[in-house]
Amino acid sequence: MTSARPKRPVSDLPGDPARLHLHYGHGHPATPYDYQDTLEPWHVAVTFGTGDEEWEEEEEDSDSPAPAAAGTRIGHLVLWRLRDYTGDNRWEVADAESGDLEVIAAAVLGRSGRTEYNAWFEKAITQPVGDLLILDRVTLDKAWRGFGLGPFLAGEAIRRLSGGCCAVAAYPAMGEYPEDREQVTEAYRRQAKKKIAALWESIGFQPFRRGVWLLDTALQAPEELMFARRDDLHALSAAFQQSRSL
Repeated sequence: MTSARPKRPVSDLPGDPARLHLHYGHGHPATPYDYQDTLEPWHVAVTFGTGDEEWEEEEEDSDSPAPAAAGTRIGHLVLWRLRDYTGDNRWEVADAESGDLEVIAAAVLGRSGRTEYNAWFEKAITQPVGDLLILDRVTLDKAWRGFGLGPFLAGEAIRRLSGGCCAVAAYPAMGEYPEDREQVTEAYRRQAKKKIAALWESIGFQPFRRGVWLLDTALQAPEELMFARRDDLHALSAAFQQSRSL
């Protein structure tokens, strides 16, 4: 699948997107309790650089947005690892955390919710044995939206966190709502979900069931798409640098 052109002119970018940095975080007590052995939260902070770089000052253009300061946090991702073979009822674990996670668990697990994936999942995934990585949220500051950065960042995070997982699941849903809530009709929701799903398709997700999308980690296509998104980022960076040199 080819990538879409950025929806906004590259001159609107607050900084060179090639300077974005991902920071991975996960914490747990020495003795896990409740469902902590079964559901692992992973938080990925996205910053513009790390804050300790020595960059050349970019020339400011009165028509361009003010450049972002090094180390500025510009977004974050939330992922979950739903572990297999822990003895917990994985559906109950997901349901206790959030409605979106429950939707995903109900779509992929067997009736017991403990160890087995259902027949639909086993048919859709090449090697349906192991943990499930869930892509829950990708959030960017408004100044950085509209340039295709969300799929790129998600693909990079998935590459680093999906080891030992047979699949990655996502449930396209609205993360933010307009100020005028009356705009949020059923048609508005469908269109929003369609746009989000198209972004996830660009890194290898495929429609599964009940609104859930899956990425098969055993396939070569997702990795090829991830490298394609890296190429997109390099092209966006080059276009940004060119726009600042004019």
